[in-house]
Amino acid sequence: MTTKLTLFTATLVQDSALSVSGLDRESSADQPFTLVDGVPTLVGRGLKGAAVAMARRCFDPLPRAVSDDIQHGALRRSAWEFTDATTTGTPRLRAGVGIRHKTGARAAGVLYDREVMPAGTQWNLYIRVDRSYTLDDAEFTEAEGILGYILSEHWAKGRCWLGSAVARGLGWCHLENLTAYRFDDMAYETWVKSGRTTLPAALPAVPVVSPTRSWCFRTLDVNISFGEYKPNPDDAVWGLDMFAVGPHDTERAVQPTGDGQWAKPVWAMKTGTPDALATDRALLMENGRPLLPGASVRGVLRHAFSRMARAGGKDVKDPHLVQGDVGCEDPAGNAFGTVSRSSRILIRDARAEDGWAAARLHMHAEDEFSAGSYGTAKRDAVRLLRGTFPVRIVVEGATAEEVTPLIQLIDRQVALGALGHLPIGGHKTRGAGWGRWEKGGGWVNHDVTKTRDWTPPKESGEDTSQDIPSRHSMIETSGPSDACVRTETGEVTTPLTLGAAAKLAKAALGGRTLVAWWCDPTIDLTLTAPPATFGRQWPPDDATLQVDEVAFYAERAVWRAVRTHDGARYVLIEEVASDENGAKQTRVIHTPARLHGFLRFSSANTGPGSVLLREWHVGDEILGFTLEKVLTPGKVITPGSLPTALPAGDDLFRLTPEKELR
Repeated sequence: MTTKLTLFTATLVQDSALSVSGLDRESSADQPFTLVDGVPTLVGRGLKGAAVAMARRCFDPLPRAVSDDIQHGALRRSAWEFTDATTTGTPRLRAGVGIRHKTGARAAGVLYDREVMPAGTQWNLYIRVDRSYTLDDAEFTEAEGILGYILSEHWAKGRCWLGSAVARGLGWCHLENLTAYRFDDMAYETWVKSGRTTLPAALPAVPVVSPTRSWCFRTLDVNISFGEYKPNPDDAVWGLDMFAVGPHDTERAVQPTGDGQWAKPVWAMKTGTPDALATDRALLMENGRPLLPGASVRGVLRHAFSRMARAGGKDVKDPHLVQGDVGCEDPAGNAFGTVSRSSRILIRDARAEDGWAAARLHMHAEDEFSAGSYGTAKRDAVRLLRGTFPVRIVVEGATAEEVTPLIQLIDRQVALGALGHLPIGGHKTRGAGWGRWEKGGGWVNHDVTKTRDWTPPKESGEDTSQDIPSRHSMIETSGPSDACVRTETGEVTTPLTLGAAAKLAKAALGGRTLVAWWCDPTIDLTLTAPPATFGRQWPPDDATLQVDEVAFYAERAVWRAVRTHDGARYVLIEEVASDENGAKQTRVIHTPARLHGFLRFSSANTGPGSVLLREWHVGDEILGFTLEKVLTPGKVITPGSLPTALPAGDDLFRLTPEKELR
């Protein structure tokens, strides 16, 4: 069974909130979420970018059938095809703020908000690997296996990072129900006719290939807990560690109570807990539980590192004073990333575990003279009284030498947190944020190890045998020569169809030998098959295909017609004797060109290979050209099998009808 394509299906589940933008629309948020017709959408381009980024970590070289770049010459279409994913639900606003290193206060001009989809949101993914865009079975197997490896060994295990601010906690996802299907021609036809609902039997296992490059992934889980403070477990309670991280301004006046416990005064012990409380300062919640954003943890770690570096005599810049451009030589920038280099330290958002408790506390400012409440400064605010936040930190890099210093950095900061020296959140000077940091275990090694080598297949024209030149060789050409040409222009009075143009071209070219013809068809939605747009024999005079442009190339002449807003017009350029009326002196230059044989949506395949243009130059400008040479007669045409250059002296070849209408 020959595989036509492989289909991967899965459910993408968010482990943290997700921020994906890219489509401009009216919104009150600084970074709106992508909505298409009101539906939250994960654009396939973004999903593919994340998959390719992970593939580049583990595979070198990456096949051109997966992702190509201009350094190889003409770009190839990728065999990976990602559809857009949609979901239900409404984006929420997530506030972001920059904190000054020296004062711990909000940095001026660094308060923003973004729309996010909350954690737990699910998206259905459909990803295809198309066999027709690979050179051979080996490249298809490699492209298919790389995608299967990325999906099953990384995305399914929680190393799926999408959207913006991944290092600050957003966009952490994982896959569930990952399944692979292979389609042969019959299964593909059945699938299409059923409206893409009837699938073949699923593969017993997702196809994968082994990595060709090593990469390091190290994971550390840290529990940050708040509640009763006991320096010694057997001693009395010294106090209460509370926690406060506020939500967006639009949500600060209403506090959802979620699934936790709420402290109540004695006179209200028998009353039920409402779904929401009115307050002046709410606590950030997500899915019914208090949330500790990864950005808050990251900021604490960076500030503590910066203080230690400054104490050691190093110059550390505050990123908020230089718009984040601290430079790679900055110690903190080198560890936590800059505007030009992503951070290798990733920190995920954390939600409070079961058993959390909170209270709405009434507060006021005291009048120094009367010791009473100061004016209208009476307020209330919500504080977390008890709760544990499981924070996940991932450090990644190409080598162990790159990640080891970052692991040591995190270990030092977590040790400070274990001593109670890393306050987090707001109101640190008012009794909040002084929780206890505790490792949930040691660092877990998820390193990828290179286990094999892979060599890209040779593409057409890269055969090094002596009888076929390399793809970068050129057709042997003669030097410039002189010729006299005559031009004629006029109107096409009949409808511009392929047959009518052929009749006019035959009459204009006389007995000259036709080299090839080409046309650009007019858009016609009633056509059910792609029309022939290139050939080497005259099309029939009764061909009814409407064209916008058409050209007939002869050995020493060309006849072209084009549809314009003033009607169809034609031009004839032909070489004539120097003594004929209207003859113009030109310089003839032979220029090699290429027909790459790409499969196009609405046109027939012209066949890969080399073409020699005969160009007429007048002064510094080109007057026109015709085709003089293409491939050798009788050569078999198969995509990817033909050389792109010819030895001198080769003549024309002819396509069979079925090859022309590929």
